[in-house]
Amino acid sequence: MLKEASFLAFALLLLIQFAASLPRPSSSESQEDNTIPHGTTTTTPSALVSATPSARKQLEANVYKSFVNFLDFRLQRTNKIAQDVLADPVMNSIDSPAMEEERKVLRKYVKDSKEALIAVLPADKNDQHNRFFFAIGKDFVLENFNSFNRRRASKTEELTPEQRVSWNALKKHGVLEYNAEMEQRGKDFAYQIVDDFDYYVKALTSAEKEKEKEMVEVWNMYKKNALGLDKAEFGQRLFLELFQYDSKA
Repeated sequence: MLKEASFLAFALLLLIQFAASLPRPSSSESQEDNTIPHGTTTTTPSALVSATPSARKQLEANVYKSFVNFLDFRLQRTNKIAQDVLADPVMNSIDSPAMEEERKVLRKYVKDSKEALIAVLPADKNDQHNRFFFAIGKDFVLENFNSFNRRRASKTEELTPEQRVSWNALKKHGVLEYNAEMEQRGKDFAYQIVDDFDYYVKALTSAEKEKEKEMVEVWNMYKKNALGLDKAEFGQRLFLELFQYDSKA
């Protein structure tokens, strides 16, 4: 029980870190987004005929699917970067235990990220509880690359010679371009959540709007720019609301 609780705490921390890392638009974009929500992706929101409990579950499932797709993109790109870095002769330019440790971390990430990519959630486990931990498991693997990358990209901590070799190799093989692409995709992901929620709210009947009164009020406040949140920030809030751990499972 203690082990499960510890993992849950770490999973929630990863989730909060992920939401906080989603990029924010410029000030001009923020003003436009807060006034009239608009989408930047070409994905069509899933058809929600009416906002019954099953429609709410479908909305949550859509958020989960988009999140997993985003995680898989990151796993694929970082797996390729790690493989290319390992294949670069520069990674053998220093003969030291510390350099071997650099290679060891990357080799393990290549293995773990490949396993995370091919992992499939069983059809009979496709519920809120299992979806949460399945996605967080992928994010947990990604965090190993993220921490490796962050440390070597640090501008405040002095790098060892071995870490400088790794950082130069990471840059050579596209980590900066990956960071930029991830930022854009993160923005698109947040925007898509808002677009899907917009579609969901519009499908509510009068009776259903009463049941979802708090969410509808928040949505109306957002559209009136009364929350002080731009579209990306509002997407973050919706993400944390719609992608949750089911404590009753």
